[in-house]
Amino acid sequence: MRIKVLLCGFVAAALLAGAASPSTLSWPMGLVTAILQLIFAFTWPRMVRSDAPWPISIIIAICSLAATSATLFMPGSSVMSHGVEVIAVGVLLVFISQVLRGAEAEGRLAGVVSGVTGMVLGVLGSAWSASAEVSYGFGIAVVTVSALLGAGAIVVTRLPNRITMILAPLVAVALGAAASALPVDILWYQGAAMGLIAGLLVGSLRALALASRSVRNLSGILGLSSGIILLSGASSWYVMEVLAFI
Repeated sequence: MRIKVLLCGFVAAALLAGAASPSTLSWPMGLVTAILQLIFAFTWPRMVRSDAPWPISIIIAICSLAATSATLFMPGSSVMSHGVEVIAVGVLLVFISQVLRGAEAEGRLAGVVSGVTGMVLGVLGSAWSASAEVSYGFGIAVVTVSALLGAGAIVVTRLPNRITMILAPLVAVALGAAASALPVDILWYQGAAMGLIAGLLVGSLRALALASRSVRNLSGILGLSSGIILLSGASSWYVMEVLAFI
């Protein structure tokens, strides 16, 4: 099962890296991001075993696509400036969807938690499309993909979580810093920081997935792999937002 998650993540990462390569075009990255968000929107509620998956899937899809569209066609003071507005609306929609299920419906609190979490992850994933609007966007894709693959090679082993939580970030840091040596407008410490967060993310989600045993079928595989990709893109984007001025 862990190998399948890695393979799905590798395919998604390869598509993102390919979409980021034409620096003069932003729509390929936006298209790949939207596809990943739709996959995540469908699989996330089913991975967490939501009692009413379809309303949550629809809300995640609408909010995620709205955030991606905003980064491409409605840039504000920052490319991701409209993300907060979309998240605020999404939280309200999730609460309304659970209230409309009625007082007798089961799992409403769990639906709110899983819905809000999934919606936020989907919206933050629009950072991949935002990266196409900056000069170092291709560098973000190359460094993040390299770090994720390095960390992924560690977490698919049968090593205990306490070991993978150390090895995965170390390998990801090394590969992130090494990838910055390519002509991608990324400095070594920026690449190392992106690698560190990607490694911690992969290691943490691996431990969570094993503990909850949520990855049992195709929905779990696609939900976990797309979620890792979306969240790692967001973390790398905000790392560059912070470190670009240092």
